Amino acid sequence: MTLDGETAVLRARVATLEALLAEHERAAAERVQRMEQLIADLSARTQVFEATLRSIVDGVVVCDTAGRITHVNEAATSIMGSREAGGVPPENWEEKYGLFYADGVTPYPREEIPIHRAVRGEPVDRAEMLVRSAQKPEGMILETSARTIHDDRGERLGAVVVFRDITERKRHEREVAQQLVAEREKNETLERLRIAVHELSTPILEVWDGVLALPLIGVVDSKRSAQVMETLLESVVRMKGRYVILDVTGVDILDTATADHLLKIVRAVELLGTRCVLSGVRPSVAQTLVELGVSFGKLVTLRNLKHGLKACMRWKEGDADRAGREAAPSTGAPLGMR
Repeated sequence: MTLDGETAVLRARVATLEALLAEHERAAAERVQRMEQLIADLSARTQVFEATLRSIVDGVVVCDTAGRITHVNEAATSIMGSREAGGVPPENWEEKYGLFYADGVTPYPREEIPIHRAVRGEPVDRAEMLVRSAQKPEGMILETSARTIHDDRGERLGAVVVFRDITERKRHEREVAQQLVAEREKNETLERLRIAVHELSTPILEVWDGVLALPLIGVVDSKRSAQVMETLLESVVRMKGRYVILDVTGVDILDTATADHLLKIVRAVELLGTRCVLSGVRPSVAQTLVELGVSFGKLVTLRNLKHGLKACMRWKEGDADRAGREAAPSTGAPLGMR
C-alpha cells in the first residue's frame, strides 16, 4: 500500500474515533442531564416531604430498620420537649424518657414500644402511654399509632410513628367521669332521702297486736293519699292488721277534698277486712268541717290516739268473744253433758 493509501485509512479511522467520541460525549451529557433531573426531582420531593412533616400538627418520627431515628418533625420535638433529632440510637432516646402505661406506674416494656413493634412489622393503633422527661416530670399521655415502611418490592425500610398529646383530653374525661359519679351519688342520696321522707311522712306503727296506727302530718292531697293508701294496704297485709287508727292530729287543713281522700283510704282498708277509726280531729278543724257540711258517714271519730286505741281494744275483745262463742258448738257434746 502506498503512503497515500495508508494516510487515507488513518484518516478514516480517526474520523470513526471522532464520531464514536462525539456519540460517547453526547450520551454522557444525556446521562448527566438525567442525573441532574433525578437529583432535582429528589430534592423537590425531599423539600415536599420535609414541608409535609413540618405542616403535620401531630408528632411524626421516622426510623430505619435498626430503630435509629432518621426524621423528627417540629411537632414531635415540641411535644417531647427536646430539640435533638435524627440518627439518635434507640438506647439513647429511650434513656431520656420514662415510658409507662397510661396508669403512670407500670413501665412500658421495650419490645412493646410502638416504634419497635412497627419495625418488626406489627401495626399499632392508638396505644396510650405516659411519658416523663426532665422538661415534663409530671408526665404526659400520648396516643400513638405506628406503621411499617415498605419499598416497592415489599422490603422493610423502617417505621413511622405518629402521636399526639392527649393529657388535657384525658384530664377532661376524668373530670367528666368524676362529675358523673358525683351526680349519680347525689341522685342516689336524694332518692334515699326521698324514700326516708316518704317513710317518715307515712309511718305505720304497730301499737298493739293486730292494731296499726297511721299518724298523718301536713297536707293530704290526691298524690299523697295514693302513697298513703299503697303503704297502708301493704302494711296491713304484711303485719296482719285487723284494726287501723288514722290519726289526723298533725293535719292542719281538713276540708272536703281531704275528707274524700281519707274516706277512700278507709274504704280500701275495709275491703281487706280491717276496721278503721279516725282520731285527733281538733276543735277548730271540727268547726270547719261542720261549716263545710263534711260528713265521714259511718266512720268512727275519736278525740285522740289514746281513745282510738281503747276503741280498737274493745273491738278486739268483742271479736275474740264472738269467735269463742262461734267455736264452742264445734267442740262436741253440750256443756252440761261434759
